[in-house]
Amino acid sequence: MDNVMDLDDGAFGYRISNPPIFLATGILGFLEVFNKTSMEQLREKSLKLTGYLEFLISETSKIRCEILTPKDPAQRGCQLSLKFNFDIAEVYKQLVRRGIAVDKRYPYVIRVTPVHFYNTFTDVWRFVNQLVECIKEFS
Repeated sequence: MDNVMDLDDGAFGYRISNPPIFLATGILGFLEVFNKTSMEQLREKSLKLTGYLEFLISETSKIRCEILTPKDPAQRGCQLSLKFNFDIAEVYKQLVRRGIAVDKRYPYVIRVTPVHFYNTFTDVWRFVNQLVECIKEFS
């Protein structure tokens, strides 16, 4: 065996008949947990987590932003897009330095996604508090 790939022509040459073992082991762990719940329970937790995030953002006077994501939970998933009236570059960098995973849409939007499968209500509360601290630093 050598290190030269012998592929079929075109995109089909990159198909793999079996997944890499390290990826498969991660999926097995996920499936073990998934088998202990249901899609209905996961969606219910998703609605509650995202609703809690929306509530905290709306009720925290130190966070002045517009939530761009539809207000109706049936019209959205677990992600909220927060639009600020200032460039969020430094706030984003500070959040990342603090170990918080968010997405950015420069210059004004941060997207936050409390994932129902592994985030907790405490994680959401901590995020909002860290966001307040980051905004204070750059105001």
